[in-house]
Amino acid sequence: MAQLPGVTSYLNIIGTRLRNSNFKFFKRFFRIKRFFIILTSSSVFIAINGCLKTFFSFYLYGTPLSYSLILSTFLVIYSVYGINKITDTEADQLNAPERSDLISGHEKLFKYTIVSAYVLAVIIGLLYGWKVLLILLFPLLAGMIYSIKITPRIPRLKDIFEVKSLIVALSWTVGNTFLPVVGYDINTMVILLIFYLFFIKSFINTVLFDLMDVEGDRETGTRTIPVVMGKLHTIKLLLVLNSTLLIMVHISMVYGLFQILIIPLIFCIIYGYSYILYFSRNKNRLQMDILVDGEWILIVFISLLQIKI
Repeated sequence: MAQLPGVTSYLNIIGTRLRNSNFKFFKRFFRIKRFFIILTSSSVFIAINGCLKTFFSFYLYGTPLSYSLILSTFLVIYSVYGINKITDTEADQLNAPERSDLISGHEKLFKYTIVSAYVLAVIIGLLYGWKVLLILLFPLLAGMIYSIKITPRIPRLKDIFEVKSLIVALSWTVGNTFLPVVGYDINTMVILLIFYLFFIKSFINTVLFDLMDVEGDRETGTRTIPVVMGKLHTIKLLLVLNSTLLIMVHISMVYGLFQILIIPLIFCIIYGYSYILYFSRNKNRLQMDILVDGEWILIVFISLLQIKI
């Protein structure tokens, strides 16, 4: 049956508008996706997450906020992870090709910003004294010890599969735990509990990213926990470690510690279970970068709401 000319024109106009709107939608979507790829690949996003951990640590201790020390955490994490991404371009060609291409295409820019960021962090450390400086230098020193082979008979720490995740987690934990308490007399139990929280969370996240990179690590001969233990045992390990944080929260409640921040801490544990189980089945690298590295954005937001209430 023939259609009326007016109806046909009207349908054509609708079809054209739909196609244009879909095109704009996908164009906008890929623009946003590209933005997040740049943000995560350049280490800016993980550095934001890291300095928010220090921000949360100040609240846990109840010590006055120091935005200079929070900034120094950002600068150190940006530098250390930037160095790691530049040196790991071979593995990233298999594990994260978009990130590898971005860094390779702007390698000079990344090198300049990495060096400048660490120099600025060291200047901040010098202004606060040798204790702060040592804390800020710890990730760099740990990375050097981790990578250097002292004698042919003794393997590098990097070549011992358990050590890699431990060193990375420790590098995160030292700054997040100790920067807020330099110059303050804090209960040892409080320091140990906060240290344990940050260490376990960092260790879980490090191993989870290794699980995402297991194929590339096998190709390059890197012995990570998922490569050696396998996927199933690795997931079980991460779930058990996340469960130990329930004990930490219980101890905190028994001794009346962190009372105003108990809800954010419980959310932190539940969120940990969620992304461990989700990424045990899903291998989307960008989603992992955003949801796992962005964990502390959510926790700090909930904490601020809780404190204001």
